[in-house]
Amino acid sequence: MTKVLVTGAAGFLGSHVVKELCRSGYEVRALLHGTGHCDTQFLPEVERVAADICDPKKIHKIAHGCEAVVHLAAKVHAIDDPSEDEDYQSINVEGTKRILDAAVSAGAKHLVFASSVKVFGEETSGCVDESQVPEPKTPYGRSKWRAEQLISEYAGRHGLIAVSLRLPMVYGPTKKGNLYRMIEAIDHGRFPTLPRLPAVRSLLHVENFVQAVSLCLRAHGFKRPAYIVADSEPYCVSDIYNWLRAGLGKTPPRWRVPLWMLKSGAQCGDVLQVISGRPVPLTTEQLTKLVGCAWYSSTTITHELGYHASYSFQKAVPELIAFYRNVAARAAETAHQTPTS
Repeated sequence: MTKVLVTGAAGFLGSHVVKELCRSGYEVRALLHGTGHCDTQFLPEVERVAADICDPKKIHKIAHGCEAVVHLAAKVHAIDDPSEDEDYQSINVEGTKRILDAAVSAGAKHLVFASSVKVFGEETSGCVDESQVPEPKTPYGRSKWRAEQLISEYAGRHGLIAVSLRLPMVYGPTKKGNLYRMIEAIDHGRFPTLPRLPAVRSLLHVENFVQAVSLCLRAHGFKRPAYIVADSEPYCVSDIYNWLRAGLGKTPPRWRVPLWMLKSGAQCGDVLQVISGRPVPLTTEQLTKLVGCAWYSSTTITHELGYHASYSFQKAVPELIAFYRNVAARAAETAHQTPTS
């Protein structure tokens, strides 16, 4: 039975990958960041190992006995994160190098790395595929591109069957990320009623990502060092807003905020954020993520590895809303049980 090391196993992606690997008959060693995550709910057969991927003394031993590695641990990008290049460098680049060294030392044959479409920049002028030359614009994007280059280098030098998967925003039942905040804001009437926007954005359901990882672990080789993985079609943000609004049981809006007004509000937000030094609900960067184009094609991995996105955003809305309602209900119950002073 193949044993797989999964880094970042306690995270949103990692927990879903671990669950699927166990279901598929793999032995799994889950690498957790510190002992605080050791109570993460896994099946009993999952082996838990606590270590920091930046700790060279511990990380060298974690891959022993593993034939494959799924490397998901990373410092992720956030809009209001002031981190500089060196912060992403130490985790996303140097940490990846330590994982690669551990994998090679253990004699692992397969390695799957979770990269990002941010290696191409922040926006696209149309649909981007693997023929596009990476040109990252942010510290996060640059760190992912450097890590990809390390993966390719080690694959060539040590014979690893290794690949990087370039992911857009991944969604599913989680509180982390902008989508949960968007659902919450719509539910409480704090999200602007968006106009019809022409730009589209690619997203990836977490179960589609899990499918791509499984395909890569079974592959005997790859024709290229990296693949884009996304849902079958890109989505208009206006449609996402409408689907979520309907899922929350709200009627269609009678009036929509014009784009020029959103841009003016975002510019005011920029100024307010600089003056206050605190995050504000709407800035130019945040608005760009709503109205800008970020369209990526997963045609190549479909043709070469047989990937097929089984999940779509519209069909996932009931699951997303149910998760949101459940979290809100638990929070309300906890608040009700907490005694006041």
